[in-house]
Amino acid sequence: MVRSAASLIRSRGVSATSLSDVLADSGAPRGSIYHHFPDGKAQLAEDAIRWTSERLLAHLRTGTPSGPSEVLGRFIDVWRRTVVASAGSAGCVVAGVAIDTGPGEKDLMEVVRATFGSWVAVLAEQLEVAGVPSRRATPIALATLAAMEGALILCRAEGNVRPLDAVAEELMRLLPLERPSRRKRPVHSS
Repeated sequence: MVRSAASLIRSRGVSATSLSDVLADSGAPRGSIYHHFPDGKAQLAEDAIRWTSERLLAHLRTGTPSGPSEVLGRFIDVWRRTVVASAGSAGCVVAGVAIDTGPGEKDLMEVVRATFGSWVAVLAEQLEVAGVPSRRATPIALATLAAMEGALILCRAEGNVRPLDAVAEELMRLLPLERPSRRKRPVHSS
């Protein structure tokens, strides 16, 4: 049900995703949604955000990046695959909730804020590990997140991945030049 909710919210938003839609998409029996999500759609949306975030963070944390471009490349790749797989119709669950959440839903918006914050923190941390100066890592991470979210909206409008690819190319220009790794030369004895 959580996976179905995430899929529907990233394509429709929260308001246009009903509990009946989630049940139909997931094939779960009607009573199970009320059993697992007694607080209704808001609880389901929170779980969809958390599920999405766990998957994204796990992907970002796989292996040690060889350079800053690989850090951004991993983040961009997640969204590129989403756009390609959906033929441009799907975006980000978290943004879908952020855009479609009313001012009275402070708990849900706090989950959105915390999720975006964790993504920026992990990107910044990995950029630093990959050699980006700490004073630049967080601004680049924030710009990357904002640019990707905007690119996803443009991809939905155009129905293709071209806006994301253009934005990704520009994001890479924010990175400091990567130096080729220095390989130790073998010592030759005479």
